[in-house]
Amino acid sequence: MKRGKQSFLIVLILLVTITVSGWLAHSSEMADPDIYLVLKRNITLFQRVYEEILLRYVDEIDPDAFVRAAIYGMTQRLDPYTSLIEKEENQRLQTLTRGKYGGVGMTISKRGDYPVVEEPPFDGTPAAKAGIREGDQIIEVDGVSTRDLSLSEVANRLRGKPGTPVSIKIRRAGEERPLHFRLIRDVIVIRDVSYAGFLEEGIGYIRLTRFSKFSPKQVKEAVLSLKSQGLKGLILDLRSNPGGLLDAAIEIVNFFVPKGELIVYTKGRTKHANRKYYATKDPILPETPLVVLVNGASASASEIVAGAIQDLDRGLVIGSRTYGKGLVQTLIPFPFQKNTALRLTTAKYYIPSGRLIQDVSRLNRDEKLFAVKDEELAPDSSNGQKEFRTKGGRIVYGGGGIKPDIEIDFPKMSNFERALFQQSMFFNFAVNYAARIKDKPEHIEITDEILNEFRQYLTENGFDFHIEGEEEIRSLAEIAREREFGPAVEDEIANLQKTLEEMKKREFDRHVDFIRRYLKREIAAKVLGNKGPVLADKEDDPVLKTAIQVLRNPSEYAMKLGK
Repeated sequence: MKRGKQSFLIVLILLVTITVSGWLAHSSEMADPDIYLVLKRNITLFQRVYEEILLRYVDEIDPDAFVRAAIYGMTQRLDPYTSLIEKEENQRLQTLTRGKYGGVGMTISKRGDYPVVEEPPFDGTPAAKAGIREGDQIIEVDGVSTRDLSLSEVANRLRGKPGTPVSIKIRRAGEERPLHFRLIRDVIVIRDVSYAGFLEEGIGYIRLTRFSKFSPKQVKEAVLSLKSQGLKGLILDLRSNPGGLLDAAIEIVNFFVPKGELIVYTKGRTKHANRKYYATKDPILPETPLVVLVNGASASASEIVAGAIQDLDRGLVIGSRTYGKGLVQTLIPFPFQKNTALRLTTAKYYIPSGRLIQDVSRLNRDEKLFAVKDEELAPDSSNGQKEFRTKGGRIVYGGGGIKPDIEIDFPKMSNFERALFQQSMFFNFAVNYAARIKDKPEHIEITDEILNEFRQYLTENGFDFHIEGEEEIRSLAEIAREREFGPAVEDEIANLQKTLEEMKKREFDRHVDFIRRYLKREIAAKVLGNKGPVLADKEDDPVLKTAIQVLRNPSEYAMKLGK
């Protein structure tokens, strides 16, 4: 390391120490001085260790990377949510809180070597107006190949100041040559309600994908629209909704529960962290039967909505136990470091019955770091066996997440099924199939002809998977050779391998119902847009079918609510 850089770093460290010392002196007027004496002593220790390693270690150290490694080492031992937020993640959070961004209106994902348009572009956006479609492969942005770019790098190139141009080259199924688009960026308002409509007469459906600034407005508009058309029962689908803004969740619950009801409360170490959140307005849908759908990927704000609806006996929750993310994070910005903030866990969420949403098995924290044991978050917490009661007296249980009133668990996916998704076989086949359809049908059926075409598609595109037991037998064969078990054992292993190969050939036929369901869902999405998967699921999804059945039967709905 050069002497000038060394001197600069020493001066910088001293300046930071002086600044921190001043901050501690100011802060100690408001808190126990003993805490700040310990803090000051340890910061001095950290500064000396950092300085000695930076200046004397045998190999030159990157000072920025090194200090971030130290921060990561501290935060990762607390919980999975406390972390240093830098430019990329901070931009995502800003998009969530503002509810809009400058861009072209596409949701993209990485499938293979290039990013792909994951779903139909938002209505009225530059991408939608230009005719960009779901499944289009983005191969260049402003003349730069996207092959070696990360997904976030591509997204950052597509976003920008409204009114500025961006050139995109697209590869599309059914087109021999790439397509060129010149789009003018616009203000894109995030659409959190991906679909709202009637599944059958009187039974409405709203699919909410996240909780951002504009989620309540979009849900309210959807509810009022359905209500004006004769709504008799509503399904709010929060499956795989990862959450978002607490205020959005509280406002959405308030659409369904009376003014003055406690929706959620938080508890933490500081006075500011202890808060109660109530419904502050009269509901727009106070009595209409309500079902909330959840699964293992419904988290955070989704769990607050589902849990409050359940605890207040306002509706039924159907699906599988939710994720269990019930810790509150506060963003602490650092003005001296642009686009950088500390996301710090400061409190715990509780729903009206008193249940803690957090699943302690997901914390994986270092218990030795904590001076006082938190009984609720301890690995041996008995919260899972603890009984709570809803407003109407129904028994519900803690243990993290929300356990549905009607629980529907799906069998674990086989390796064959998982590989179809991991290799994007349903998605890619549906893109190619939809490109050939001239007349778009309103109803999708998976015929034997389509099934055979899909079987051929898997072969032509190199689809492969490991059947259960295949890896273990391969390892056993290697051990047999290394240990020289002899021809008899090796022949037995070879016979097992041959048997598994024959079983692999039959996996397609064994999973044909699974294949029909997800082929139908993907083709419907490509042909009919956002409503396609919902209409397909209405017939094939056991969770959605159960919700419809319960709403058709008022006596069953009332019985499940204990009324």
